[in-house]
Amino acid sequence: MTMGERIRACREGLKMTQDELGALCNTTKQTIFKYETGIVTNIPLDRLELLAEKLEVTPAYLTGWEGGAPAMPEKLAELSEPFEQLDDEGQDKVIGYCSDLVSTGRYVRKEPARTVVVPFPKAKRRSDGFVEFKVYEQPAAAGLGNYIDTPAYTTEQYPAPLAPEGAEFGVRISGDSMEPEIPNGCTVFVRPTPAVEPGEIGIFVLEGQAYCKKLIADRRERKAKLRSLNPSYPDIVVDDETRMRTLGRVLGHYPG
Repeated sequence: MTMGERIRACREGLKMTQDELGALCNTTKQTIFKYETGIVTNIPLDRLELLAEKLEVTPAYLTGWEGGAPAMPEKLAELSEPFEQLDDEGQDKVIGYCSDLVSTGRYVRKEPARTVVVPFPKAKRRSDGFVEFKVYEQPAAAGLGNYIDTPAYTTEQYPAPLAPEGAEFGVRISGDSMEPEIPNGCTVFVRPTPAVEPGEIGIFVLEGQAYCKKLIADRRERKAKLRSLNPSYPDIVVDDETRMRTLGRVLGHYPG
């Protein structure tokens, strides 16, 4: 288990959100997200000690060190005692047998398939007064949600005054759940960011589906919700925020 996985497990065990842990540690939800996902692994000592205190564990536990040494995997610990009872020849045979098992390839642990991360492009601000965006054609949900893995896109130009500062790509909207503010068929302009503040509209991916929704923080239930502006649609409750990915904040739309 990595340090990030330990932080996440402790936080979830205390039924605490990333936002709440960040506030307790005088930092942000985005920083906690980076710790838990391994984007940041070199955590300053004072921050690590504060994290451990708020998570009710020790810094040694979070880092995986016990008594000055890394924690030994359970199965390896079981092997340790009988291995020590063998003489040099016996130990060499065990080591050789392990090498043989690895060389066959049949018993080697399979690495999980890596998720292909497609970075969103930068908008191109041209000298003729237009801004060039890649607009993703597969709709990001203003209804029940649509898959958004590596969707097709078109390159479109918009007059610079209509392109919000900070927007880097566009997403075509399908459905009426965000009407009247965001109409069906429009293009929303998005600024890439790993998190948005409660009350802001963003593009979110949950359970493999993408949504254009307003983020609501339910402090009483300690849950996040994705809310439509059209009251005909119910909230989407996010039981585990770590399973939701934020693609960016919606800054505006066209036609406006």
